[in-house]
Amino acid sequence: MRFALGFVAWCIAALGSAAPRSIAAPPNVVVILVDDLGVGDCGFSGGTDIPTPNLDRLARAGTICDHAYVTPSCSPTRAAILTGRYPGRFGIEDNRPLDGPTAALDLRETLLPQLLRDHGYRTALVGKWHLGQGEYGPLARGFDEFCGWIGASGKYIDPPLITGTERAVHEGWVDDLVAEKAAAFISDHAAEPFFLHLAFMAAHLKQEALQVDLERFAHLDGKRRMAAAIVSRLDGAVGRVLDAINEAGLDERTLVLFLSDNGGEPPVLGTSNGPHRGQKFDVLEGGIRVPMAVCWPGVVPAGGRFAPMVHGMDIFATVAAAAGVEPPQPLDGVDLLPFLRGEKLGTPHARLFWVYNDHADWRRTDQDTNLARRLLAVREGDWKLLIEGDEPPRLYDLAADPGESRDLAVTEPARVAELRRAVAEWDASMVRQVIPPHHPHYGRDRPGRR
Repeated sequence: MRFALGFVAWCIAALGSAAPRSIAAPPNVVVILVDDLGVGDCGFSGGTDIPTPNLDRLARAGTICDHAYVTPSCSPTRAAILTGRYPGRFGIEDNRPLDGPTAALDLRETLLPQLLRDHGYRTALVGKWHLGQGEYGPLARGFDEFCGWIGASGKYIDPPLITGTERAVHEGWVDDLVAEKAAAFISDHAAEPFFLHLAFMAAHLKQEALQVDLERFAHLDGKRRMAAAIVSRLDGAVGRVLDAINEAGLDERTLVLFLSDNGGEPPVLGTSNGPHRGQKFDVLEGGIRVPMAVCWPGVVPAGGRFAPMVHGMDIFATVAAAAGVEPPQPLDGVDLLPFLRGEKLGTPHARLFWVYNDHADWRRTDQDTNLARRLLAVREGDWKLLIEGDEPPRLYDLAADPGESRDLAVTEPARVAELRRAVAEWDASMVRQVIPPHHPHYGRDRPGRR
């Protein structure tokens, strides 16, 4: 199978490559999170129609994770990254618990910026939060500095941004402004260890592009043209942040991790999931498989490709280990550095699991949204099992069928039974999400429910 062959090739390359240098002082950390980009939107992950030279140079300077996963939507992925745990551990299955004025990420969870700040790091979030308001906002959850927006979506042109607690309109394109703020933070704190969570808006809803960028992609049609204009400008913004790291002389002292918060949404946003079927809000590969690269010159091999499965929740464990600090809670994520460096030759995860609630169901105004159809998935090696509500489970061999078009459940009953048992046990160990009746948008007693 292709996954197995790719894994063997990676092992041979890791054994034969020059040994990376040892990890000395704790690094600066920059986590770059983009919004709703699929693997077909970045050159390094297979995209062909949008030039992304800065993302590609970041990837070339580090290691590309070819089988990188997250959850199917914004908030659960952000929660997974900052806690190092499946969001189901604390009752998060989709965006709803973290949308609206009552939004809250469980205060019992220690977030990565809290842990790092307690160990001498200066911490900042620039861009999107989407994990709670007020006492649940970024300044209350471990970030020393914040400039961005609290909810799911901001504004692309002349956006209102919150700096600290003050809200003001800023002239310009949103991710140019985000990059400018991030570069200033890097320059201001070059002499101390810092953690920068850089959460761009591109290419989320309410899309707007500058005319100069649209003109560059006149050969593309409709939504893809808009997406290309936005992603291209995003790439330039990432380049300015990478330049700021370089100009401060921090390349070899900075661990940079890049990924998207979920797959693309082609019919709505014009983003691309390459060969994968599905999109944001579902557990097909198109919804959960994302571009990801890890760069730390001299520590993480340059020009590498890592074949085994990884997940966004691995960032917590990876960063904590690099910083030499002990996580205060059990993690589902794994420290990736020994794997990327060739010091461990296994796979970080024998299995990965997903749960989500059918987006079309919970957007309806005529039902109790707690009754939304649940979507479950598990991947083990090349095999992936999907269970959608009461429908029969479907089984795919991702090595032979990356587009998940040939259901093999009938011919592999024993494998289906084993994976079904595994995902049921995992689901039972999670905290079931419950939307309170008074939730203003999705509760049973919400205004406007028919």
